[in-house]
Amino acid sequence: MQHRSRSPHTPIRWLHQLSNLMAQVSRAERLPSADDSLQARRLRQRMALTQRVLDPLPQPLRTGTWQDMALWNALRWGGLGLLLALWLKR
Repeated sequence: MQHRSRSPHTPIRWLHQLSNLMAQVSRAERLPSADDSLQARRLRQRMALTQRVLDPLPQPLRTGTWQDMALWNALRWGGLGLLLALWLKR
């Protein structure tokens, strides 16, 4: 039997995802540099991917004006993009 949620909307679990990311960062900080195990390599790969996602865009893809930068940063980190996604989900 399936359990039904009390709420008609599915919860946003971004805090859980952020918690997992912070746990990985903590593990990476404690990782010895000489460790070449499979788990260590995968953790380093995940950290490199996370760094590429969170770093700013490469110079050729950046816009010139501060208004464009503010708009894209707001869209990138939630803001209007999140509101648009929630509106489209309805």
